[in-house]
Order: sequence, then structure tokens, then C-alpha cells
Amino acid sequence: SSGVDDDHMFISSGKNVRLPCNNALHDCKSTVWNYSNRYSAAVELIALGIKKKDTERHERLSLGSDCSLNINNITTEDYGSYTCQQWRKDGQKLRDDARVYLHVLY
Repeated sequence: SSGVDDDHMFISSGKNVRLPCNNALHDCKSTVWNYSNRYSAAVELIALGIKKKDTERHERLSLGSDCSLNINNITTEDYGSYTCQQWRKDGQKLRDDARVYLHVLY
């Protein structure tokens, strides 16, 4: 299902990018960021406000104070769909997804 306000961002390889989370709650403790592209299954990058350590790009990721996803030193492999979701610890989804499509220029 598609979010109501999907965003498209275009960024040059080697730059840093901030992907907005347009459905965030006040403290990011319910924020989940997932990544996918047409060649791979979805990967969870941030789980309930905590950065996952087992992802390839984990060193380049950080969560902004507004729950945005910051990615440093963009590579062409970073292109794809990033989805910000809000979940309760009991597994109940709190809001509709906010999706950002990242297009990497090289």
C-alpha cells in the first residue's frame, strides 16, 4: 500500500542526505525505518528508534531528533525506497507509512 505523501529525493553520490519522516511521533521511540529496492528484500535499518547494527550501511546512518533518517556519503547502492513507520512495542501500527524514494545521481 502506498503512503499518502510519498516523497522523491535526488542526491549526488558522495553527499549526505536527510530523509524526512512525515508521520513521526514526538520522541522517535516508535519509529521504524525500512529500506528496499527492486533487487532486494526489505531491510530494517532502525527499529523503535534504535539503529540496527547488522546492516551494511549502519556506520553511515543516524536518526535525527525529528526522526529523520540521515545517511552520510551516499553511494549508488543507497537508491531505493525508505519507509518510516510508527509502531507500538506490542506490534500495533500507529500511523500510515511515510515513504521516501531516494534517487542517486552519478
